[in-house]
Amino acid sequence: MAAETFESIASDIKNRKFAPVYFFCGEESFFIDALTDLIEKYALNEMEKAFNQTIVYGKDLNARQIIETAGRLPMMAEKQLVIIKEAHALSFKEEEEKQYLNYLKRPVGSTILVFAWKHGTPDGRKSFGKEIKKSAVYFESKPLYANQVAPWVKSWLTQRKYKIEENATDLLVEYLGNDLTVVANELEKLIINKQPGATITLDDIENGVGISKEYNVFELNNALANKDRTKTYQIANYFVANPKNGPLVLILGTLQGFFTKVFLYHLNKNLPERDLAGVLKVSPFFIKDYRSAAGNYSPQKLEQVFNTLEEFDLRSKGVNNRSLKEGELLKEMVTRILN
Repeated sequence: MAAETFESIASDIKNRKFAPVYFFCGEESFFIDALTDLIEKYALNEMEKAFNQTIVYGKDLNARQIIETAGRLPMMAEKQLVIIKEAHALSFKEEEEKQYLNYLKRPVGSTILVFAWKHGTPDGRKSFGKEIKKSAVYFESKPLYANQVAPWVKSWLTQRKYKIEENATDLLVEYLGNDLTVVANELEKLIINKQPGATITLDDIENGVGISKEYNVFELNNALANKDRTKTYQIANYFVANPKNGPLVLILGTLQGFFTKVFLYHLNKNLPERDLAGVLKVSPFFIKDYRSAAGNYSPQKLEQVFNTLEEFDLRSKGVNNRSLKEGELLKEMVTRILN
């Protein structure tokens, strides 16, 4: 059986088209949990769950127990559901692997067996890894790239009939990263007191997530881009006083990404605006910001900026640091960029 997409598996589950065995694995826990939850929601009704739903954990089981549980007949229902969470903790010694293989080749038709295998994938060189891809509905959940998270946030909100401001999306993603479980949890908090159709704003991000809309890495980007010394030092001082809100490693990564886009703007500035936005992987709404920054930072100056960022990245890791704290490094770094 070929590996399938999240959307195709979710659609079949919602239409109650169930397979005997599902195997969800990978580094991104969000999609594994989402598919597992969907099966739990749609496989059985509330009355059937009392006798026919079993949720267990891999670290507590051996192959014999799993096969015996999966081999039971349902009670007063067409199906029984067996979910193995933390399946990556299962033992796969030779004899146990044989038992799994035998079951996979002849699964019980009235059982829905779900393996939720997080933090990796089974060894594809071994018999179990090969057989599970052939016999089960197999889905590998991969982390989204950084530039895929913002569209995912918009899609997540659209499905629930909400909108979000462009700059609010970027601020949220920059601070929360690409762990979708973390992002989804924060989005749930943001919409809990809003009516469908409402728009998530920067104020919502500041109040709900605790990110300052005035003193954040994006505003630091803008201040540096415009060579606004007063604003730059205000933000730097805020980060010095609130180090958890602006760790140097986050600031360095964000500035590297921002100035890389400014450099790409120089290389592609004659392209139509929509094409240029595609090259920079930003909304056309933000092209004016990169145009303004490119006016203040020539390609030659950008080379100096990149050298500065590399130097301070090393110094933040203790190389030639002279025992300066992060806050002092930050202020020295932005001064070098501005001059």
